[in-house]
Amino acid sequence: MTEFPITDNDGLMQSICETDEVLRLLADASRRRVVVSLANCESNWIHREQLAQRLAVANEDETVGSWERDLHHVHLPLLEDTGVVEYDRREGTIRYYHCDVLSDVLDAVGSE
Repeated sequence: MTEFPITDNDGLMQSICETDEVLRLLADASRRRVVVSLANCESNWIHREQLAQRLAVANEDETVGSWERDLHHVHLPLLEDTGVVEYDRREGTIRYYHCDVLSDVLDAVGSE
């Protein structure tokens, strides 16, 4: 199986993900939006509530509260298991790590 590095802002490898993990993560449209939003942050740190606000703004039918719940219980744990984020559940802080293959797949599927 092909492995891809997950790196911090300094280019230091934090972990490795495999093709199947990347495809599993990006199979869900909401999670694709989460990854795109994290990748577009000015910093590699963001608070869960701020991320939820960014995601809810894009669609009137979604609330900040529902995004916070889904982030906390679904999306962030999956991203953390793969090594794409470091998530402090108590503080609600998220640190995003870069993975070239995630970006490449998102570009290929035209995710926003």
